[in-house]
Amino acid sequence: MSLPLNINKILALFLLSGLSIGGVKAQQAEHAPLSADQIAQEVYTATHGGLVDNAISRRVRNEVALVVNRAPLEMRDKKRRPSVQTFDTYVNNTPEDPAVESMQMAILTSGKTRSTGVLFTSYNDSSRRSVISMWLPALRKIRRINEPAHEDVWFGTNLTYGELVLRRPEDERHELLDEGIMDSCLAVMTLKPWEVTRYTRDLPSPQCGHKGKPVYRLKSTTKFHNWWYDYHVSDIDKETYALYRTVYYKGEEKVKTVYIDWQSLEQPDPRITYPRYIYAITHADGKDSLVYVPRNTISLNVDLPDSFWSEETLQNYNRIRKP
Repeated sequence: MSLPLNINKILALFLLSGLSIGGVKAQQAEHAPLSADQIAQEVYTATHGGLVDNAISRRVRNEVALVVNRAPLEMRDKKRRPSVQTFDTYVNNTPEDPAVESMQMAILTSGKTRSTGVLFTSYNDSSRRSVISMWLPALRKIRRINEPAHEDVWFGTNLTYGELVLRRPEDERHELLDEGIMDSCLAVMTLKPWEVTRYTRDLPSPQCGHKGKPVYRLKSTTKFHNWWYDYHVSDIDKETYALYRTVYYKGEEKVKTVYIDWQSLEQPDPRITYPRYIYAITHADGKDSLVYVPRNTISLNVDLPDSFWSEETLQNYNRIRKP
């Protein structure tokens, strides 16, 4: 059963924020050719792993992480601006409890759902379900809910939970089509003058810095029946396994394209990167979404106690947001 729309929206924003830091944990032997399945596993590790103890993205003066959602082309007019939601996020990759794999928090910082917070706890035992706690300030209560389904879509966006965090390499069959170079810039949301607000004045331009980089082109076919896509083709950085572009197909028709601008965090290990922006566009109607995380909002290995990742922090975030 799908979650209520307002809960769905908050949860998806949180799950998006959990992509803030990536890193390849496993070292590959030099010059050893990789199979399609191995490449898919490396991509999963790169986008879900963590080579840092903790990482945060938090407002710095006028810079803040945000999500922008825009209606389909035929529904756009000057009376309907894109919706914008800002957020802070905290990721703990080294919790004290040995049974816990990671703890992630996200707190909404604007709009009608301001101060709503989510704590996501995942466990090393893959058979143990993750725990999601949500602080609802309007009700002054914590609500605990189950993980969303793969196909559930964040209300107002064109991204699914499966794409963001839930889908694993074994959920698809993988085929290495070829190796080449990244042949174009990464697209990004471009707003009309009347669509711009105070939060969207400085959105990024199309990223051309990855053009010419060596990439794998990987075809991944879903194992799920009657799914919203049949397969997708991805351009993957051969050195860092950064996933730059994914095109989804139903039959031979393009359904959606997702672009991710992975950028360095200036660490000794170049594999520690983060997605500066994620841009997704649905081809049938032009509906698009953008997640943008300014570099200045990110800090690594901050001196925070393990107890900071707690329901108590969610409830009192406005008072302790500068730990």
